Amino acid sequence: MKFLKENNLEKKILRVHFQEFMSMVHKQVNLLREEKSKKPLEKIATKISKKYKLICFDELEIIDIADAMIVSKLFKALLEKNICFIITSNFIPKDLYKHGLQRDQFAPFINIIETRMCLVKINNNLDLREKEKKNFKNFFYKYPLNKNSHNAFYNILNSLQKNYKFKTTSIKSLGRNLVFDKTLNKIVVVDFKFICSYKFSPNDYIAMSGVFEWFLIDDIPVLDKNMYNEARRFITLIDIIYEKKNNLVIRAEKNIENIFILKKNKELPFLRTASRIKEMTTKAWVKNRKGE
Repeated sequence: MKFLKENNLEKKILRVHFQEFMSMVHKQVNLLREEKSKKPLEKIATKISKKYKLICFDELEIIDIADAMIVSKLFKALLEKNICFIITSNFIPKDLYKHGLQRDQFAPFINIIETRMCLVKINNNLDLREKEKKNFKNFFYKYPLNKNSHNAFYNILNSLQKNYKFKTTSIKSLGRNLVFDKTLNKIVVVDFKFICSYKFSPNDYIAMSGVFEWFLIDDIPVLDKNMYNEARRFITLIDIIYEKKNNLVIRAEKNIENIFILKKNKELPFLRTASRIKEMTTKAWVKNRKGE
């Protein structure tokens, strides 16, 4: 099982975004089930343990019921094989997958974290991205939702692809077909209402990030308490394309600081997302990922 390219210094260490890791696990589970293999998670854990001794997960969050149903068994098997973990998350264990479907089946995973891992709360309110990028303009972020921002949004698209003509692209994601009507080579143009709907999972966003280099997301409304599920999907999408170093263009109703209007106890992940959007919508982000 090849999760990431290894280098000579880190042959026993795997550093991976949690959502990407789970996507890879699901693919392996599907393959083993097609082969009518018994105890697929045990076999996957065995393969992982033969390669890695330490796994570093970035941004542990459970938003998909498919992840919630297997994560307890998977981590139990990995710990039994003496795998060590370093994990970051914006949620304390008891708030993971809060209000999720069939959460009782997920509860053992919380117990694993609380009883078998050391929990460290990091009190740091310094946003290093904000400090480093404070002098950069967010050229690829357009607001409010009016004719001027619409023209600016599509002028950016025209600068990426002259005289463009959209085509339809279909992507496979765990046996499903994801269809996008507005694509140009490695560019996808999508409305927020579509891309952050219930139709998409983290696995789908990961599949997209491997196909498209540019994500142009249009018509983002203010995300208030009535759009919590859509906001969570948006956060996951931004996390994934940030990790993959994809490029981002946004047209929204409000400026970056005012996209999210939610309760204080739910603010932290959104503050992080706003910070990432600020970085990703600068020309410096595009320049740096090109290695210029």
